[in-house]
Amino acid sequence: MDKNKFLIDLSETDRTDFGKKKFSEQSHPQKVFSAIWAVESEVNNGGFAQYFENESGETAHFVAEALDTVEAPLTAAICRRAISTAFPDGLPEAPGAIGITASDFSDDTLGELAELDDEFIQYPHNLTELLFEYVAKHPEEFGEVAG
Repeated sequence: MDKNKFLIDLSETDRTDFGKKKFSEQSHPQKVFSAIWAVESEVNNGGFAQYFENESGETAHFVAEALDTVEAPLTAAICRRAISTAFPDGLPEAPGAIGITASDFSDDTLGELAELDDEFIQYPHNLTELLFEYVAKHPEEFGEVAG
């Protein structure tokens, strides 16, 4: 079984797709999946600055917990450092209220975030494998997984 393709397909269902079901309306297991999927997708595409700017940034309040849940503590630590770098006074209270753009960050902050991007994309954990294992443990949320 192509685990990555399975996860891509799952990311486009009404269980996990932000366009079909708001993050705040998802169950805890769905939030774990969505938060990890969002941060990985955004950081790989445009870095943490893009992650915080886009709709997926609403998962920032939960992403480190999600990564800890699937036993990816080193990746969770990178995300915690990115959040504290981008928001030294803490994330805005309302998850959907981050509303920051890359131009809102200082050059120093962007440089620090870029270093964290590099750490993240070196994959201290195999997120595809961990996420697939997590999904397989929650068939009531995601359906049965073969493989």
